[in-house]
Amino acid sequence: MRHSAILSLGLILSACGQSEPRSTQYFEANLDEARKVVADCRAGSTRGDECTNADVAVQTVEGRERFKRFLGKD
Repeated sequence: MRHSAILSLGLILSACGQSEPRSTQYFEANLDEARKVVADCRAGSTRGDECTNADVAVQTVEGRERFKRFLGKD
């Protein structure tokens, strides 16, 4: 019984430390922060889904901006 309580407490505490990665939509709305996260990912100080989400957001926004310039809607 004691081991079960210790194991349960450990699982609860480990779940508290994990945060959900910010979404691509969040990074599209906060492009400067997305660029910082991408730079941190390339430097190796940040890893995981947040790197992917930030990179996709930067590429998406920059692609939209290029397309607008191409169409002359700048």
